[in-house]
Amino acid sequence: MQNTGTDRKAYSIHTTSGMDMDGLIKAIRHPNLGIRWRAALALGDIGEPAIKPLVRAMRENDHDVRWLAGLALGHIGERAIPQLLRALSEEDHDVRWHATRVLAGMGPVAIPPMIAALHDEDSDTQWRSAYVLSQIGEPSVEPLIFALKDPLWWVRVRAAWALGEIGDKRAVEPLIQSVNDMDWYVRWSAADALGKIGDKRAAVCLSKALKEPDSFVQVPATWALGKLGSDAPVDTLIQCLKSGDWYVRWGAADALGNIGDARALDALRELDHDKDEYVRRAANNAIAKIEKKAGT
Repeated sequence: MQNTGTDRKAYSIHTTSGMDMDGLIKAIRHPNLGIRWRAALALGDIGEPAIKPLVRAMRENDHDVRWLAGLALGHIGERAIPQLLRALSEEDHDVRWHATRVLAGMGPVAIPPMIAALHDEDSDTQWRSAYVLSQIGEPSVEPLIFALKDPLWWVRVRAAWALGEIGDKRAVEPLIQSVNDMDWYVRWSAADALGKIGDKRAAVCLSKALKEPDSFVQVPATWALGKLGSDAPVDTLIQCLKSGDWYVRWGAADALGNIGDARALDALRELDHDKDEYVRRAANNAIAKIEKKAGT
């Protein structure tokens, strides 16, 4: 089968030193997959001059074109980060998603700009930056721990969330301190993160969080304690079953079921006539878990 002029041009510009960038941008839309791949790799080799055209290509309707543009931007690396950060604020959800994916794949080089992006006033940009940091993983831990002390409450919230997703035990002590943060959302996020990490050092701190007046802090604390198992303060959680807030009763019942301590059975059975359906359901599920664990 004879190659078309477009095919020959796409192959030749990949194998010659004088690359035609416009031709390569057109080639990543070519029906032939091999040509698209070669064009994406070549655009990555061009580097900085190709960044803006590639970001524009991420707005294409064709998913493959977007993916290949992201591949080329990832190959370019650190120099593409400023444009990718701008792409996080695009109205198009797919563009934001591809930019997030590319940034997460860059590794530690993306950490400083992602930490900076946590300060952005746009909530979606904040969360996407936190997600990128969580995907980069262990190298992000120390910068995120430092961010727990940031003056902006939303930076502290996103940092706590990312640390919980990473699950590194270096974050336990800093997160324990954040359970006492002046902002309730930070306290909530810290308690939730400690539950995800599951370190037993958090038990005392989380027990104190159960005495918070705000149920949006108490409930994550109950969840976290439920993940700590036998080290959790069962008696304190049993007392929470008597709370006037259904949300707290529900969280405590769920936690006690996860812990599996038979001492909670009588108190859980008393919730059989609780006025809230979610509480009754949580209590029944907890009873079933505890009885199964006990073999009864």
